[in-house]
Amino acid sequence: MKKLVRFLKEEFFLALLLVLLAVFSFLHPSEIPNYVHFVHWSTIVALSGLLIITTGLKESGYFSVLSKWILNRARNERRLAIFLISLSAFLSTFLTNDITLFVIVPLTIAMKDQIENEITKLIIFEAISVNVGSSLTPIGNPQNLFLWHKWGISFIEFIVEMIPLVLLLFSILIIFAFLLFPQKGLMVIKQKNRPQLRRDLFYFSLVCLIAYLISLDMKKTYLAFLTVLILYFFLFKDVLLKADWLLLLTFIIIFIDFYLISTVPLIRNYILKLNLEYSKNVFLLSLISSQLISNVPASVFVSKFSNNWFSIAYGVNVGGNGLIIGSLANIIALRIAKDINPKRIWIDFHIYSIPYLLVTAAIVYLKFL
Repeated sequence: MKKLVRFLKEEFFLALLLVLLAVFSFLHPSEIPNYVHFVHWSTIVALSGLLIITTGLKESGYFSVLSKWILNRARNERRLAIFLISLSAFLSTFLTNDITLFVIVPLTIAMKDQIENEITKLIIFEAISVNVGSSLTPIGNPQNLFLWHKWGISFIEFIVEMIPLVLLLFSILIIFAFLLFPQKGLMVIKQKNRPQLRRDLFYFSLVCLIAYLISLDMKKTYLAFLTVLILYFFLFKDVLLKADWLLLLTFIIIFIDFYLISTVPLIRNYILKLNLEYSKNVFLLSLISSQLISNVPASVFVSKFSNNWFSIAYGVNVGGNGLIIGSLANIIALRIAKDINPKRIWIDFHIYSIPYLLVTAAIVYLKFL
């Protein structure tokens, strides 16, 4: 019983997803054999490889070295926040939002041992920032990739269509950062014990990360993951043991739960009654759907009812913020940072993300559509 209580406290989001799955399984037992088909396995496999490699980078100790270099130049909380927010947005345009978080969040966590300043807010804003930056390109996030193929326009045309949105979202984010991060100096901690650096693990993981990203781009996901798994098993087995495998279980359950939610007849019947000839209605439907089932399945779901790809793209990308469920990237960020104030960070995320969503959604609705 004590172990169960501890699990519920530490993994309450996963526990909530499991309860939702149990409810659906009870109400629709005939769907249980189909659960395996609801999971986007290529995404799970791709994340698995990234999880192993970035765990290797973290365990190498070199994130502490890089974070110290950044802290020496940032000097205060606001400058540090602006730098990390900008870096996150930039990297996510071509590395994708989830890959960027696998690198940036562990780097930020490494700062916890070097400064007394609170870093929880930094991680939250990094999550919002990758949602913003990844909106720019067709390859920045999964929903854009799907909509780009559906839209049938060129790579450059897609970027041109998304530039106004990204400029707005990034500008508002920087304003939020200026208001919420003070020019308070960084309170450096004198480290008694320097982190043990594992140079072989660092360079090996860095090479693996580059090769893995190239392999993903070449659609060699399964082969790349198998190679990474075998190499780490024989060379750095401890990395496999320290990886957060519950993150992958969380995503598997999410795929199943969200698919089942999207097939509820009541929801489909209500949407069929909406007037989706108007861009603003399509935008709102895409945004609200993202808050309920996450923006990737929302883009697929709404596209069944409308061909207004522009409004769908704006809706699901703005809708990546707000509730944590709006984007899988949000879950990745908070999951990686689960040891940093685990109870509070989930609440704090919504304290900042929901107002940001309301402001940006209102401006897009009134001025862009």
